[in-house]
Amino acid sequence: MVLLGVSGGPDSMYLLHKTFKKRKDIIVATVNYNIRDDSYIDVEIVKEYCQKNNIVLEVLEIDKKAIFKGNFEEKARKIRFDFFAALYKKYNCEFLLLAHHKDDFLETAIMQKRSRRKPFYYGIKEENFIDGMKVVRPLVFKKFKREIIEELNFLKLKFAIDKTNELAIYQRNKIRKELLKLSEDEKNILINDILLENQNLSIIENAINEEFLFWEKHNFSQEIFSNLKHKKESVFKFIHSFYNDIKLSSQKINSIIDFILSKNRTSSFLLKNGIYLFKKQGLLKFK
Repeated sequence: MVLLGVSGGPDSMYLLHKTFKKRKDIIVATVNYNIRDDSYIDVEIVKEYCQKNNIVLEVLEIDKKAIFKGNFEEKARKIRFDFFAALYKKYNCEFLLLAHHKDDFLETAIMQKRSRRKPFYYGIKEENFIDGMKVVRPLVFKKFKREIIEELNFLKLKFAIDKTNELAIYQRNKIRKELLKLSEDEKNILINDILLENQNLSIIENAINEEFLFWEKHNFSQEIFSNLKHKKESVFKFIHSFYNDIKLSSQKINSIIDFILSKNRTSSFLLKNGIYLFKKQGLLKFK
């Protein structure tokens, strides 16, 4: 079985149609956050396609009275992926298909660069693993949104348009508007430049992983750590290997490095309420 995340928008309806032409053992999952008054139309489009083609559809309705404080996109993503993960397990799926395309790749990469984050990969990967699911994005290097919409119109397939995507209320929407000024040739050049940068980042990531494994084999010794070339990255990897929800600013990582390198071989460092990093006889532990 294959799980598809389908919103009713052009990208996911295109992916649903193309996938259904190749295989019939698919499960469609859609989430209605009820943030927009007309979001029910998106769901109805998905329902209509699935009913017409005898496709299993699972719909998650979020109470519109629910208040999404803070980062809505981040919270919506968690709700969505928790739902996907439950269905993935329920139907014993091979992989999850998502409809990210070339414009999505560019938008994400630009957002990452402007946030001054330093990931090991800019943009969106064609394949990766999230919450125990193999996630595949077959359109991410194949189609621009314009191409998708043109083909849907040619096929006379229904799709919904989320008008909030045109509003400059999210950073991604602002970047999307900027990219509209570029030709597809110009966007392809940008994509190729980013992919080349990702190749170089992959080399660095491999070196960091090798260092981290060496440190791990020596029980996270402070002596071994003192000789590591990539100290910041190793600390980030170490903390998130145990606690993925701990936010690590550059300042906090530097403080942890100072803690590890201090001559005191037995001490503790408060990471967040109730969670300490301990140093016992020169070895790092959480208990």
